[in-house]
Order: sequence, then structure tokens, then C-alpha cells
Amino acid sequence: MRHVITTGRRLTLLNRHAVSARRGLILSGPAGTGKTTAITQFGKTHQAIDTARHPGLTDRIPVLYVTVPPAATPRMVAAEFARFLGLPITSRANITDIIEAVCGVAVDARVSVVAVDEIHNLALSTRNGADVSDTLKYFSERIPATFLYAGIDVEKAGLFSGVRGS
Repeated sequence: MRHVITTGRRLTLLNRHAVSARRGLILSGPAGTGKTTAITQFGKTHQAIDTARHPGLTDRIPVLYVTVPPAATPRMVAAEFARFLGLPITSRANITDIIEAVCGVAVDARVSVVAVDEIHNLALSTRNGADVSDTLKYFSERIPATFLYAGIDVEKAGLFSGVRGS
């Protein structure tokens, strides 16, 4: 856990003024080894540091945490981001509207860490899985934050193979 927090802090410092090519962190391992605990603990640490660094500012949301649902679609993942931020989602809202709202609020709230858990629920071999991967990449390009991903044995799940994996 200490290693994740130290590495995460380094990455957030490196990415603080980066315009593009921000670095991220992927936590992979067997089930029950504390990946979720590690990224949530890092999120708590980062939020505490951000609050101490900017006392009295209540409009900041330094950490955004989402879980990739099983059999996720791009709209489902975008809705998870919106739900965390407290944005209302109507059944008629299309994915573009949701993404624009999420990115706008995330930038305005100065989100600097985005933790994406259960990344192993992505199956890049399916159309939806590939589209979700592209959606997460789009979020990482639009939100100036350090992205942390956690999942069960992501190397074996094929998330690092093919065009999207590389």
C-alpha cells in the first residue's frame, strides 16, 4: 500500500502541469490482494493533501472514483462518472451529453486523480469492451488528472494486447 501511495504521489506531481502524455498507474493482481483498498487509500491520502494545500475551498473534488460494471457499455461507464459527481442523468441523455457534462464538471472541480476499479470487467475482444476502452481513453485525454486503474490479473485478461492494449 505504501508503494502505491508513493508512486501515485510521484505521478500526480509529474502530471500536475502536463498538457498531454500524462502518466498513469495500473494495479493488477489476484482477487483479494487489496487493489481496491490501495487505490482508495491513495485517493484518501491525495484528498487530504489537496484539502491541506487549499484550505477553505469547498468547490474542489480532487479524487473521482468509479467502478467498471460487468458487461459495461460506454454509456454505463460515463453514467458512473456522472453519478459520482452528482450529475443528474435522464434516460434521454445521450453519451455525448453525459461525457461533456462530466468533463466540464471534472475540470471545474479540479479533479486531479481518477481511480477506475474493476478494469478486468472490460473485454477488448467485444465491441462494447473496445468502446469502453476508447471512452476511458477519451476521459483521460479530456480530464487533466492522473488515472489509476485496478483489476484482477489484467495482463492475462488481454488488456495489454492489440491496438488498444498497446
